[in-house]
Amino acid sequence: MKSFSNVIKVVQIGDPQTGKSSLYLRHHKGEFVDSPFNLGVDFYSKIVELGEEQIKIYFWDYHTNERVSSITRNYYKQCSVVMISYDITNRQSFDRIQSWFNDYYQKKQNKEAILALIGNKCDLEQQRQVSYLEGQQLAKSLGMIFFEVSAKTGYQINELFECLISNAINIQN
Repeated sequence: MKSFSNVIKVVQIGDPQTGKSSLYLRHHKGEFVDSPFNLGVDFYSKIVELGEEQIKIYFWDYHTNERVSSITRNYYKQCSVVMISYDITNRQSFDRIQSWFNDYYQKKQNKEAILALIGNKCDLEQQRQVSYLEGQQLAKSLGMIFFEVSAKTGYQINELFECLISNAINIQN
């Protein structure tokens, strides 16, 4: 069995239909999966190379409106990265970011993680309800990394994960 010097655990949260699963599947499989069937929590793993290092990423994709304390607390205390996602065409999903952020801080149990605010579906510019600047300002006020991406086209997906992995490794070392 191969041993990895770095293991990064990522959890992704946010309102339903923000494209969380499609975002990760775009990175994991390199293809767009529209409306994957999800219930509860999906788990994926992937090996990525950063320079000469191989890094194993474990990814938990949390799919529910309800924040079941025992489940989310367990994920939060084990993760290196927390991605909070919203749909740029859905104002309500953006307005609930603070609630998701507060949920993480209430349950993290002194575990510090890289926090990233992800605006997905930027390929739907004509339907945009949340400006880039609004997302950027909210991320800055919460001390989060900010990216707008498109799971459908792949825009900024690799850059997002490279940034998160690099930041997580820097904190671990």
